[in-house]
Amino acid sequence: MPLRPAQLATHLQGQLAPVYLVAGAEELLVQEAADAIRAKAREAGFLERNLLTVERGFDWDSLAMAGISRSLFTEKKVIELRIPTGKPGRAGAKALNQWCDNPDSDSLLLISCPQWDASSRKAKWVQNLDKAGVYVEIWPVKPSELPGWLRQRMQSLGLQPENGVVELLADRLEGNLLAAAQEVHKLWLLKGATAISLEDVRAWVTDSARFDVFRLIECGMLGQGGQACRIITSLQSANYPANLVVGALVREINMLAGLRRQTDTGQSLDSAFSSMRIWRSRQPPLQAALRRLDSQAIDKLILQLQLLDRLSKGQVPGYGLVDFWIELDQFFVYLSQPSNQRVA
Repeated sequence: MPLRPAQLATHLQGQLAPVYLVAGAEELLVQEAADAIRAKAREAGFLERNLLTVERGFDWDSLAMAGISRSLFTEKKVIELRIPTGKPGRAGAKALNQWCDNPDSDSLLLISCPQWDASSRKAKWVQNLDKAGVYVEIWPVKPSELPGWLRQRMQSLGLQPENGVVELLADRLEGNLLAAAQEVHKLWLLKGATAISLEDVRAWVTDSARFDVFRLIECGMLGQGGQACRIITSLQSANYPANLVVGALVREINMLAGLRRQTDTGQSLDSAFSSMRIWRSRQPPLQAALRRLDSQAIDKLILQLQLLDRLSKGQVPGYGLVDFWIELDQFFVYLSQPSNQRVA
């Protein structure tokens, strides 16, 4: 049976298995689980490390050769095999099955797969590996689980979040564990192992360019066009990546469009929020935008967003990055305007 990440620490207190598979669609958690296994392996005398990455044209014979070769200075080693797609192919599955049938006692094979789906889980090589070693399966952290995940992470660093802190962070960083981990680490560097108040987090939010993107979108949704344009100027001055701005906008505008479609068919807004699992703290800006934007206006925003996406990637001949920020200004002017002032 697959192990959950929370069970891995207990497992690592005992004897190491000859083979480990760490797989799931949450790259940060895959990386951290692999780090824990490597650290335990070093303690157990596996001092050499051989890294193999499966890419197009990968020679699977190199896996067997890695097990045969020995260093002059150490007898035990970790062979780390990274399969970015989670699909080793026919030749890879055969090589992995052969390894599982006859594992090398002086080598620990650590396989990591940051992409994982139902077909990967059902593959025969995965079943064989689960019998021969340990399979750690990573599942994405759900929105409802994120506050608890943040609280546990903060407490592991000695941070003591006061009421409302993890909810505020979760709201700002929903769905991005890597960004959440980075922000928690920055708070620890800034404050040390101590209590963290809402005022601490709000001050940090104000100073963080990452959070500025969320504030930008919030201002646009609330109709605060002037403030939105000032934030755009700040982001441009900081050379904030244009593609990250577009990515955040795509998510929010798609959410807005989904809400508009449901309410236009007679569904109540509360019911639409519930069906789309939109947190209560995020609802007021969306409500304000829906009062101003009909389906036609949202369609125009989507077209403008498609242009912004192409500009951010340099795919519009004759236009540069400066034009992206000009068009972004226009996008937020349109988004924040009252319906009776908007030019069709």
